Amino acid sequence: MCEAIRANGGGAAMVISTLRILTAPQSRAEVVRRLVAQLGPTREQPGCHRCDLYQDIEDRDAITLVVQWESEADLCLHLGSEASRAILGAIELSPEQPGIHVDTLLSRAGLEVIESARGLRREESR
Repeated sequence: MCEAIRANGGGAAMVISTLRILTAPQSRAEVVRRLVAQLGPTREQPGCHRCDLYQDIEDRDAITLVVQWESEADLCLHLGSEASRAILGAIELSPEQPGIHVDTLLSRAGLEVIESARGLRREESR
């Protein structure tokens, strides 16, 4: 992905990277500590819009890191950073292979989608 992006002068689409780690009970605290320590440095990287760490309420051992990037080029720059290496260290503590997804967003909408759908539904029920 990154080589193709660099060859084309960077990517213009917004990107969401998601990392889901299942932790072992004995290493959970260390995984969380390592990931929390990288939230600030990741948020300070160029193109980072947000960086959030979540714990699954149904599975205490599941931890998810979600980062929103301005572009694919910004994600690629991050992947070569010290913050990214530290996150990889947390992954190595997982007893299972993590779930890693990189999604490219072509468009984004908000409340107007719900309002529009609800308006259409009201008209359909008449």
